[in-house]
Amino acid sequence: MMNVQLIRANNSRLIENLFQYYIYDMSEFIGLQPTPEGTYLYDEALNDVREYWSLPEHYPYLIYADKRLAGFCLVRKYPYEDNRYDMGQFFVLKACKGRGIGRQAFKLAVEKHPGDWLVRMLPENTPAQQFWPKVIAAVTAGELVKSFERYRSTEMDFLRFQVN
Repeated sequence: MMNVQLIRANNSRLIENLFQYYIYDMSEFIGLQPTPEGTYLYDEALNDVREYWSLPEHYPYLIYADKRLAGFCLVRKYPYEDNRYDMGQFFVLKACKGRGIGRQAFKLAVEKHPGDWLVRMLPENTPAQQFWPKVIAAVTAGELVKSFERYRSTEMDFLRFQVN
């Protein structure tokens, strides 16, 4: 089993660099095309990322597996519900997928922030639809409540659960 660590990111540089790969992966589901320069810019989401270093109750983490950078995990207090954590963004590099790194990183995140949680995902994101219910079931013995709601301008699946 790989040694997975969740380390608080001191600045946004590494996560902003990784964000290109995250948006590339998500472009399959959101239909985003690269700029003429060949990069993926998604201003609203990148602004959200930068808020993790300026707003209270935002917790940016880098994921490492065997001391190698493997992704990022952005946890925050959900702004529309009191006292609920939200997995704002969660990303594991393709080379690291399928090895249990995401599962271990998620477990570390909820252990750092016990309480009520929320995970949001796009309905068409089949990998997320398969991943999240399984990893959530592994960290909670309680109920998983699924709903379909609007977040900003996007209809998403919401998974609510509690971790003690």
